[in-house]
Amino acid sequence: MRRTLRHLQPIAAAVHRWLAAIRMLLYAGATGQGLVEYGLILVLIMVVCVAIIGMVGNTISQVWYEKLIGGFPS
Repeated sequence: MRRTLRHLQPIAAAVHRWLAAIRMLLYAGATGQGLVEYGLILVLIMVVCVAIIGMVGNTISQVWYEKLIGGFPS
């Protein structure tokens, strides 16, 4: 039995090296994935904030303007 498996050792070692190389290729690109996701979330939050300010910006500006101008004595 031992004699029949000896000729498979080089093949098993080659398969092991091949699988290790594939594993490295697959996981090598995933190191910056978390940072990219955080960046995309921040961009989404920024777009939502800009849209909200664009919708209510004039109203808020008018309220602050009236309070500041109305606060000064004539």
